[in-house]
Amino acid sequence: MRQLTPAGQKVFDARYAGKDENGQVNETFAEAVARLARTAAGAEKENQEAWEEKFSHVIGELLFIPSTPIWANMGKTDRPWQPGACFVLAVEDTLESMYDTLKDTALVFKSGGGVGFNFSSIRPRGDLVGSTKGQASGVVELIRLYDASASMVKQGGVRRGAIIGILNIDHPEVADFIQAKKDGGLTNFNLSVGVTDAFMEALEKDLPWQLVFNGGVRRELPARRLWEMIIESAHGCGDPGVIFLDRLQEGNPVPGNPINATNPCGELPLSPGESCLLGSVNLDRMISAGGGLDKELLADTVTVAVRFLDNLIDAAEYPLPAIAAATRATRKIGLGFTGLADALIKAGLAYDSAEGRELAGTITGLMRKAAHAASEILAEEKGCFPLWDKSVFYPDARRRNAACITIAPTGSVTAMAGCEGYGVEPIFAVAYTKATNVAGDLEVFSPLFLEYVKGYNIPAETLASVAERGSCQGLEGIPEELAVLFKGAREIAPIDHLLMQAAVQKHVDNAVSKTINLPEEASAEDIGCCFKTAFDLGLKGVTVFREGSKKGTVTVGGGQAARPAAELRRGEILPRPVCAQGMTHRLDTGCGKIYLTINYQPDSGEILETFITTGSDGGCLVYTEAASRLISLAIRGGIPVETITEQLEGTHSCPSYMLARGQGKKVSPGKSCASAIAKQLNQVRAELDQRCNGGCPDKKGTDTGKICEVCGEAALERAEGCLVCRNCGASRC
Repeated sequence: MRQLTPAGQKVFDARYAGKDENGQVNETFAEAVARLARTAAGAEKENQEAWEEKFSHVIGELLFIPSTPIWANMGKTDRPWQPGACFVLAVEDTLESMYDTLKDTALVFKSGGGVGFNFSSIRPRGDLVGSTKGQASGVVELIRLYDASASMVKQGGVRRGAIIGILNIDHPEVADFIQAKKDGGLTNFNLSVGVTDAFMEALEKDLPWQLVFNGGVRRELPARRLWEMIIESAHGCGDPGVIFLDRLQEGNPVPGNPINATNPCGELPLSPGESCLLGSVNLDRMISAGGGLDKELLADTVTVAVRFLDNLIDAAEYPLPAIAAATRATRKIGLGFTGLADALIKAGLAYDSAEGRELAGTITGLMRKAAHAASEILAEEKGCFPLWDKSVFYPDARRRNAACITIAPTGSVTAMAGCEGYGVEPIFAVAYTKATNVAGDLEVFSPLFLEYVKGYNIPAETLASVAERGSCQGLEGIPEELAVLFKGAREIAPIDHLLMQAAVQKHVDNAVSKTINLPEEASAEDIGCCFKTAFDLGLKGVTVFREGSKKGTVTVGGGQAARPAAELRRGEILPRPVCAQGMTHRLDTGCGKIYLTINYQPDSGEILETFITTGSDGGCLVYTEAASRLISLAIRGGIPVETITEQLEGTHSCPSYMLARGQGKKVSPGKSCASAIAKQLNQVRAELDQRCNGGCPDKKGTDTGKICEVCGEAALERAEGCLVCRNCGASRC
């Protein structure tokens, strides 16, 4: 059983672990792995113990990571066993259907799933409602209703409801739909326009385009104008994306069940009523020490993972009987991967290189081959999926699952696996801070990068610059061979993002969730080029995100070149932080005054460094400067503060210190400068622990007017956001 990283443990405890009636975690990672393995093995008629052991191995060793609903639901006694992450529901043009589907959507959200809709069957705003002779509210207003409902229903207790709304490019209300998020709102919705080959042909020939409903032409406008509206809106607010409808149907394994929608992230085209459960192979674990691909381990992991996911389809308790029936009729599974970027880096290949794309395609192809072989074996053993005789596989290829391979975005799964590359994406940046709803802020300074720089003797100041910028590109002191491996998503050309998506899509049964990241200065024309290139490359859909187009949850750079002390290796020293908050304390010694500044991390209370200066009335300047540097070095080397202070307090008594005390002079507690510094460090550490455990309180505080605890002679005053003592200069920020 592998040990989770601190970030992985944080995600596990927040989202996946079992909890008691008070919300306290009462399940370890090993116990959760056993729970999932036991639940999946329960669907076997024979050799349950053997399969339980195999499932436990691939999950416990983080070779295969099931998706969030599987961890959060399966095998628990306090909730339905609902493993599906992806759902598509139909909504028809009646009041009953709209509200029935809204209720169904709420039930899916409650169980941890996300939902996709195609709203093209809804009559446009202003149309006559036959039963009431009133006017229809239209598509956008219906979406607002669904969005408000999603805000009220929290998915499985771990996340807000996620939805994608798709509207076909020929719907009369498509212009309003395209611009629905330009002024904000619809925070739970992704929007995509369903684009057809016919529209792209009209665009290419600069022809007019007809908007139709129920067979009647309502309006005609230039295809180019509609295209420009999509591009302008995507540039301004990040929505809509585009879904290529004909591509979805071309890849439909059961053509009689039309597909016109996907799940919220776009990687799973599904027919109405279907759902799909997800899991990811950890590609970081598939690269050997020499940088080669372990094909045998990859195939073995895929084989076990396919069986695990297929078994959960039978063990599942779905939110609606119709969903259970549709899901089991095709038995679609979504096996993908996480950590592609990690695998490429370990293989010494740049993400935006032809060689990198070739390896990514090879990996996906091997996964698909192994998954299809596993599905054929399951079909012989347990039977084909019920609609097999209506599928493209009939009669030549027996299959247990209508689709096997998909590439999902793998957010929390990636943190669990200890990887840096989400799904098919490159690393987001070398250093960034990600805000999460339940696990708080996760500060990331690429462990892979820090591992690789060890062999290059890069100065601490250079690493601090990398942390502040979030990038190692174009920085003096960073070797070129290192920089090419560690390009962040924003530093990779859009065409290289698209080419990677295309290289992987060729081997994927379903689709690929991929975001094309663009810098803030990218133009609308750049976004239009991405959309057109995606169509030309045969992709099923694409999302383009220009930095600054919407408020995000990830901040690049601005961090510290640091990792938790527990992750430091022997001899490794964290670079000095670029900035920190601190407090200055006056200490009275046998030789005069010294001023001890203690800098700390405001959100965690972690002490980072010290500065010691002498007052004008004397003191051993050389000693205090040396002590300050060594204390800071020890802290950044991962030595606990209490260990440092224990050594400082263990020093001999200072004659000057003892003489001053004997003469009745006021001196700080201790028997030497060293012990006085130690006592002050311990006092500050205890105060920070009290203030910051569980998060620092409001820094405005209520201590104004309180007597300074350092000198005991003056009241604290507020100045520039801190509490300051005008007598001794001590401050608390």
